[in-house]
Amino acid sequence: MTTPLAPTPTRRPRVVILGGGYGGLYAALELWKAVRRDKLDVTLVSRDNFFLVQPMLPEAVSGNIEAPHIVKSLRRLLPGIDFHHAEIDSVDPEEGVVHIRHHGATVERRIAYDHLLVAVGNSTDLVSLPGMAEHAFPVKTIANAFALRSHLLGALEQAEVTSSAAERRKLLTFVVAGAGYTGVEVASEINDYMREAVRSYPTLDEREVRVVLLQRSGRILPELSEELAAFSQRILERSGIEVWTGTPIASATAESAVLAGGEQIPTRTLVSALGAGPNPVLQCFGKGLDSSGRLQADEFLQAPAYENVWVVGDAGAIPNLRDGGQYPPTAQSALRQAQHAARNILAAIEERPPRPFLHRSTGVMVTLGGYRGAAEIFGFKLQGFLAWFLFRTFWLVQLPGIDRKLRAMLHWTIELFFKRDIAKYEAMGGGPVARSHYESGQTIFRQGEFADNFYVVLSGEVEIYHGGSPEATAVLGPGQYFGEMSLLSHRQRSASALARGPVDLLVLSAGDFTALANSSSEFAAMVESAAESRSRANEQRESDAGKAVSTGDADETRRGGGAKSQT
Repeated sequence: MTTPLAPTPTRRPRVVILGGGYGGLYAALELWKAVRRDKLDVTLVSRDNFFLVQPMLPEAVSGNIEAPHIVKSLRRLLPGIDFHHAEIDSVDPEEGVVHIRHHGATVERRIAYDHLLVAVGNSTDLVSLPGMAEHAFPVKTIANAFALRSHLLGALEQAEVTSSAAERRKLLTFVVAGAGYTGVEVASEINDYMREAVRSYPTLDEREVRVVLLQRSGRILPELSEELAAFSQRILERSGIEVWTGTPIASATAESAVLAGGEQIPTRTLVSALGAGPNPVLQCFGKGLDSSGRLQADEFLQAPAYENVWVVGDAGAIPNLRDGGQYPPTAQSALRQAQHAARNILAAIEERPPRPFLHRSTGVMVTLGGYRGAAEIFGFKLQGFLAWFLFRTFWLVQLPGIDRKLRAMLHWTIELFFKRDIAKYEAMGGGPVARSHYESGQTIFRQGEFADNFYVVLSGEVEIYHGGSPEATAVLGPGQYFGEMSLLSHRQRSASALARGPVDLLVLSAGDFTALANSSSEFAAMVESAAESRSRANEQRESDAGKAVSTGDADETRRGGGAKSQT
């Protein structure tokens, strides 16, 4: 069902902007001047109701800056702009209509436009690598940063009390896949944060902390010159980070990062900073996409396939007329493109000729932890503290609003004199249904462990072992489930479960399993029937094993007696 948006009472042209990142925000700010003069109406649609300073997200992971300091409400940044906190369901560029769905709503809304600016950015695509979507932490949103920070502190808490040396090593090993800007900065922040935090845990040693940075190509930071990239790698390695170049990741499990050559790095923490894919919304522009799935643009930032569609940022394949090739997917480029596209849209509305987009990057910067960085500004190469200081200064200026700037400055000043917070915050309530991937031979749970999850096999096979039997007592395939017996009886696991080859599971937490069993009599009856059947099978198995032992003892007695009589 689609509900049409109430029509604008005036005949002013309507510009619809998709996305609330750098591209969407700065285009809206540029067009806002015309909105105030009643020359046009502007509608902005974003899945978040805030603007995020993305390059500072790695610092939010380690607590170098608090998350509220790098976000600000889009409604407050854009007064007078028609803002919709909603998902973009589809775009019909032929009809000139966008279909959106507000969060929590069950119906679509329809927005017609005269000009459309596409600034949806990219999306994280981990589906192509088995287990990555289930077990890797992306670093793209505030929620990602919050979840990763909580997980890091949880790993320290578990390492403090575990009695297993192998499990302790897994908990204190942190792997980051991808060594571009985000990967290097996240690895640096994790390394600094964990080495500082571990000093508050009496049984842990800083030397046990291990941070591994994986890069598919032969060098890190391909955006920087080879000289600066080599300098950056030396700094990372001196700080204790292991840099593995020419090492692509192939898959992930709950307890390891699996490399392309088959080697596994045992770890409970895998962070994905791999290249992102095109936003699914772009599929609506079938005839205007390039081979990478991005919307093609001309030198005016307009999509040639459509008369009134414009594109900026990561969503567009935008030609670089000055240096050749295409503009890189950076915040700096998106910001400049957004302002220029807004001016060209106004020119089109006023029937003036558009101007080509010509922009030369002022430079690139990356932080390396410990007040160090690497930068290339206007052709000058900078290293160490000065590069780090320029990075912070530049992005401090980019923080939206004087209040955010002052709060960030105050936080950074306090940080010089006090340790970072290591309090672990978690949302209350049961966890959602999740997916989990295991490689051949890996343990899903062990006999005697506390029961915390219910499992459904999606693909592959799972072997069930009872007692100390070296042989599997059952093999479960797709569509079958396990783990319900211990949850229903509120006792420890009565068997062990291992992956028989690669296996994907649907995982339901104990709390959600209980809620489902209590609310659905059919589900409860089904699992209880299965549990009773398996319990009888276990009793029969134990009885048969007991008879075999008794028979074996009798045979041994007879053999022993015979031997004795012979002597």
